[in-house]
Amino acid sequence: MIATFIIGLFLPLVLTHNRKESATEKRKLADFPKLEWSQKALTKFPSQFELFFNDHFGLRDQLTQIYSLYSILLKSSSNPKVLIGLEDWLFYVNPVEGNSLEDYRRNDPLTLEELRVWKIGLEEKHAWLKQQGIPYLFIVIPDKYSIYPEYMPKHIRQVGKQTRLDQLIDYMKNSEVPVLDLRPALLQAKQQGQLFYKTDTHWNDFGAAIAQYEILRVIQKFYPNLTPMNYSWQNFKLTEYNSGDIANMLNISYFLKEIVPELHKPLLICDKHIVEKHPEDQIKATFFTDCRSNAPKALIFRDSFFIALQPYISQHFAKTVYVWEWPDLNLIKKYQQSNQPNIVIEARVERHLKFIK
Repeated sequence: MIATFIIGLFLPLVLTHNRKESATEKRKLADFPKLEWSQKALTKFPSQFELFFNDHFGLRDQLTQIYSLYSILLKSSSNPKVLIGLEDWLFYVNPVEGNSLEDYRRNDPLTLEELRVWKIGLEEKHAWLKQQGIPYLFIVIPDKYSIYPEYMPKHIRQVGKQTRLDQLIDYMKNSEVPVLDLRPALLQAKQQGQLFYKTDTHWNDFGAAIAQYEILRVIQKFYPNLTPMNYSWQNFKLTEYNSGDIANMLNISYFLKEIVPELHKPLLICDKHIVEKHPEDQIKATFFTDCRSNAPKALIFRDSFFIALQPYISQHFAKTVYVWEWPDLNLIKKYQQSNQPNIVIEARVERHLKFIK
């Protein structure tokens, strides 16, 4: 017993690692402090070393995993970025990344100045592209809580009248800029089947299928030869999914499984070419797809929700360039000049409306 206690006491020290990032917590880990022979450096060293040790001691991931499992049972999240909802639904509520929880509560609205800046920016892009004969479409992708509010914890109440997306849609009503709100179509389609993952912040293949149809219906107004495919729940089969990014943030992805929809008939696979690698995350690389030679070309500024959308969208265009960026007019001009697209699409997830560009 004494030997076991001593091993347990020193094992975390022996197994201490020096990884730079935590894949589970999605954050940079504390660096080992520099040891400099100055009073200021020596004074700071103990606290900096404590931060390093707290992030790097051995078996930390395993211990936090056990803690997270108990937290799930008690409906108390071990990660401030994760909210545990009803019936095992998990929600991403990072207070730094758009403060989405307060947006759900209608308690952190856009100011009139922020709405004005949004409108000026969107109209500036639209006007310049219109001069070049290029249609522009702005898409707001709803967060999971907007489509499945019934799974949010009951103690979290909505205190305001409008979300930021409600505000922006109302403010842009008299503008020429096409702003696509996907919420009505998704809310209607959820009667057929599940649209978002329980354990991930993103929509699943069925949710993406509903979204792509709405997007292509708008594009069809500019290019009538496009033929959007209207998928239904019957086009999908159910398969097991090994849990998503939110479960991974709790370090319990090994234990959570869910059943999700997958297309019966696989989509056309287009040739994919990496244009520019991302220094930190390969998912954010700039790339283009080649599909049909007689279709228009598209330039799409995207985020992670377009990962599931991309196979649907690409097959309707001869060439589609995907850029992970919030573009200002100068960036649009840069990519327009080098790619000569026939349409420009900008997509932004709802929680990122707080960040204006």
